[in-house]
Amino acid sequence: MNYIIKNIRIPVSKQPDAVSAMKKIVGGKYGQLSSLKLIRRALDTRKKDHPYYVYTFQAASEHPLRNHPDIVLIKEETEQTPPKTRLSDLHPIIIGMGPAGLFCALAMVERGLKPMLFDRGDKLSARAGSVEAFWKEGKLDPESNVQFGEGGAGAFSDGKLTSRSRNRDIQSVFDLLVKFGAPDSISWEALPHLGTEGIRAVVSRIREYLISQGCSFRYRSRLEDIVINGGIVKQVIINGQSHSPEVLVIAPGNATRDTFRMLSDRGVALQPKPFAIGVRISHKQAWIDAAIYGSNRWTELLGPASYRLTDNHAGRGTYTFCMCPGGFVIAASSEKDTCVTNGMSFAARDSGYANSAVVTVVNAETYGADLFNGMKFQSAIERKAFLNGYAAPYQTASDYLKGVLSADRNLACLFPAAQSFQLSDLFPAEINDALKHGLQHFDKILPGFIDQGILIAPETRTSSPLRLVRSEDGLNCLGISNLYAVGEGSGYAGGIISSAADGYRTGSSFSL
Repeated sequence: MNYIIKNIRIPVSKQPDAVSAMKKIVGGKYGQLSSLKLIRRALDTRKKDHPYYVYTFQAASEHPLRNHPDIVLIKEETEQTPPKTRLSDLHPIIIGMGPAGLFCALAMVERGLKPMLFDRGDKLSARAGSVEAFWKEGKLDPESNVQFGEGGAGAFSDGKLTSRSRNRDIQSVFDLLVKFGAPDSISWEALPHLGTEGIRAVVSRIREYLISQGCSFRYRSRLEDIVINGGIVKQVIINGQSHSPEVLVIAPGNATRDTFRMLSDRGVALQPKPFAIGVRISHKQAWIDAAIYGSNRWTELLGPASYRLTDNHAGRGTYTFCMCPGGFVIAASSEKDTCVTNGMSFAARDSGYANSAVVTVVNAETYGADLFNGMKFQSAIERKAFLNGYAAPYQTASDYLKGVLSADRNLACLFPAAQSFQLSDLFPAEINDALKHGLQHFDKILPGFIDQGILIAPETRTSSPLRLVRSEDGLNCLGISNLYAVGEGSGYAGGIISSAADGYRTGSSFSL
């Protein structure tokens, strides 16, 4: 019998001994445990200046454990396994080298396949050079940037590896991340992260491994067209060259608007979906540490503090998203003459600044019911936000609430530059109303959140505005037997872990 043993609370001020605390819960049955595994350690900071670690273990025992509210018997549930598709061609094609594409390839290699991977962007090293040139000189490469290229958008992020569930595919992703250099702690920390350089190192090792297994990587290779006949992809046009794959997997990310339009034109079923838009808010990390921990004395022991806040006003949810302790706000445009922001940090999280998206949910009621209206809505905000050489519009949070233009200043928390702007001009009235209500609500939880905060805009790429519709009985795109869409751009995942798991699950559905 397998059990979860939870709510093992230990003050951070004490020498943590989670096993001894767990023994007290299990009692005399502890000696009957045949296995014991730490599966989660979270930090509880609700009591100011008295943080607690909260541990969760998984244990196995041949005999029933005592009745206790913190001992839960795991009910064995059979996970659904996608139907296996037997292939005769060793070289299925994967478009996109983000987490979904790379982990799809890893699963295929485990089953004897040798996929060909294509990406419109560059190899990581060259891509990093393009991004640096963009930040320093304002030279945007529309094909290789923060959004496009090997590693996906996660290669220029905080490298968060959070997951709200642990099914078989997600566990496989964590196991593979550890295999390719991530620390073991990602398997049990509640908020694991690698930082942007950690993610890039793992991606490079995955690429080297896949190449050693017979896979090929082709960069600067743009998907231009597909030919579908009788519910089957017959041809794929990449850089003007035609390929005839037995299976085509697309892992496009959520920024490939031209790809979405092309797929729709070719009869691939897409549907609009809700997403979220808003701003980034930046604070000094020392202020966040004091506000969350109760004092700064815990920072050296616990690292820079993070937060997660939610609000609901007039039926519209507003929340913080992708919080980056010790990080930077970065310019993340993928189209010329547009402004997009995102959050990024290095593993040390030592910039001295914290930032987070503050976003509110939008749907067809806001942007209209037509298929591409959500995408157009994003684009219109990004173009309106383009000011001067990709300088991001900013305003102090208090000035945003007052409707007062902020004084120009240099922002050390931002790559590359900022320009004062009335942010309420970017968004419809109902979005401004929700964002302002959210900020005021968050300020009640963390007093000073508004007065200490600087808003940088826009945050528009939280998730895909579209979903590529899958068939009910499989993972393939509706009505097209050999076309598969995975990851964020498919509309079925969001973030590094869920995207990787989506790709891995799809890759696992093939065999020779």
